[in-house]
Parts: sequence; structure tokens; C-alpha cells
Amino acid sequence: MSGAFLRPLLEAVPREELEARTRAAGVLAPHGFIRGLDADYDLDVHLGRLFGDLAPEDDLRFAYGTGEDERWVLMERMPWDSHFFGRGMARINEVVAPRGISATEASATAVPAVQAALDQARANGIDYVLATVDPRNLAMIRNMAATGFELIETRCHYHMPLAGPPAVRYPTRLATARDVPSLARAARETINHFDRFHADPAIAAVDADRLMERWVEASVLEGFADATVVPDVEAPQAFCTARYHREHWDGWGLRLAQPVLSAVAPVHRGWYVKIISELNEHLRSVGAEHSHLITQITNNAVIHCWEKLGYRFGKGEHVFRCLLRPEGSENARTH
Repeated sequence: MSGAFLRPLLEAVPREELEARTRAAGVLAPHGFIRGLDADYDLDVHLGRLFGDLAPEDDLRFAYGTGEDERWVLMERMPWDSHFFGRGMARINEVVAPRGISATEASATAVPAVQAALDQARANGIDYVLATVDPRNLAMIRNMAATGFELIETRCHYHMPLAGPPAVRYPTRLATARDVPSLARAARETINHFDRFHADPAIAAVDADRLMERWVEASVLEGFADATVVPDVEAPQAFCTARYHREHWDGWGLRLAQPVLSAVAPVHRGWYVKIISELNEHLRSVGAEHSHLITQITNNAVIHCWEKLGYRFGKGEHVFRCLLRPEGSENARTH
């Protein structure tokens, strides 16, 4: 269909209307699976991110079509990732059917909207597009399949209340700048073949490993994480980072924190469950009352450790990726 149907979303619709109609369309609160958390506030935060200010070169949010065929494709260029990997990278955050039609109809009519948005992204130098999709969003899954996306990761979210101190304690401490070389080495050498970076043949293994190192450096040295717990030894090669999310505790009505990135080198075999147990206690000591973790559905050893500590399943999540070829190539979208 003609590109004339595609228009910048925030120029076409006032922001207040965008948020109200997206809420009415059934977009889900990211942490709504956690009982006791204010899902309305959580959705407000999510909508604020979806429709927040972006640099003009990063804003790839479009409206497409009219009437019941109108769709909003909420996509943004990822500047940090684009710089790190040396290619134009973007993410589709949501595809919204603002008229509130059924999921089956939304799937059929959203395909040209997603295709048009991808064509516009390619025209702006993007060749790699991600989309994270809740498994309950069948319309979006069908959109991904119909527009050339491939599944590269399936995640699961676990959570637990931090009710009291652990029965057994282990010698740990917070990481310092001196620990970065050994922690970066552990992150680089302890490979999870099923995370979206290592699982994607479009990302070179050396770049995925380099990313793990960079995340460790940023977590310890640049505030990417609020805390990084390590064994209390010289040059540790096991760690887990965490974000406190204190800025949302009042709004959520729940003091929820999140362990984020972890690695355990063979020299610390058996320490993963100890690190998570001690991180739970650290989070409790700073005021958190609930913890939330994410891993791949294939990571049975990690999931077993979480369940041993009392974590329980919250929700699943799919990660899709589409590669876009330059305009004028024989096939502008790989399948």
C-alpha cells in the first residue's frame, strides 16, 4: 500500500489521546503479574515510555491507515545499541489497534502497517529490528510471522517476596573497580548460548562477548546497576548485578527490585545459588520487599536455583528479530 498512509504518530494524534486509546486497546502492564503491585501505575509508566520524548532521528512511531484499519506502530531507534554494534538498530515496542477490534482482525490488518513502518525504518538506515512480545498477544505474534521476523529468544519472568533473612549465609561483598577485569572475563567466557545476543546468527560472537564485558564495566563503574554482589575473594569471577527501582516503589505500592546480569565462572562452581541468596538479602537490607528476575526458558539450571530459593513463575515473553536489506535489493526483508 502507498506510503502516503504512513504518518508520524505524535504529529497525527495528541499525546493524551494516544495514552488513553492505547490503554483502552488492552496493552498490558509489564509487571502486572505480580500480586500486590499497582498495575494501573505500572501501565502509566509504560505508556509514558511509549509516548515519551525521543530525538527526531530515533522517533519511528507511526500511524497507518484510517478508521477501523488504523494502526499505530510504536518503534524507536536504539542509539546505544546502534553505536555499539555499528549498525542501525531499532525496536518495535507495541502495535496498537486503537479502535478496539478483535485480535484476529487486528492481526490481519496490522501487517501492512508493520511492513510500511519497516520500510520507513530501512529508509532511515535501520537494518536490524527487535520486538518483544507477550505470548498472550496472538495478534502481534502473527504480525511478526507475516512480516519477516524470526524468533530468537523466549524468556520467563520469576518473582518472590523477600520475607526474611536466608537460613544460611555466604561470604560476599559489593564489587569495586578493582574487580572489573576478573568479572568482565567471567562475563565474556561464561556464555549463555540462548540469550538473544548469542542466539542470533546476525550478531557476531565476538560482539556478543564484548557486550557482556561492557555491561559489567558499566554496572560497576558507571551506575548501570545499583549494586553488584560478588564472592568475598580477590579477583572474583562470579557476580550478579541489581537495580533497586526505588523511583517506582511508592507508585507500585510495592518495593520491587530486580537482579539483572549474572555470570559464574567454573572456578566458582556451585556459587550461583549462593550469589542470588545473598543478593536477595542485600536487596532486603536496602528496603526492597519483592524481587523480579528474567532468564531464558531453556536455562533449566538457573530456574532450578530460583525455585529452590522460593521464586515462582510470573510470565513468558518472546523476542523476535527482523533483518532489513538496503532499498533496491532483490528482497528488502530477510526471512
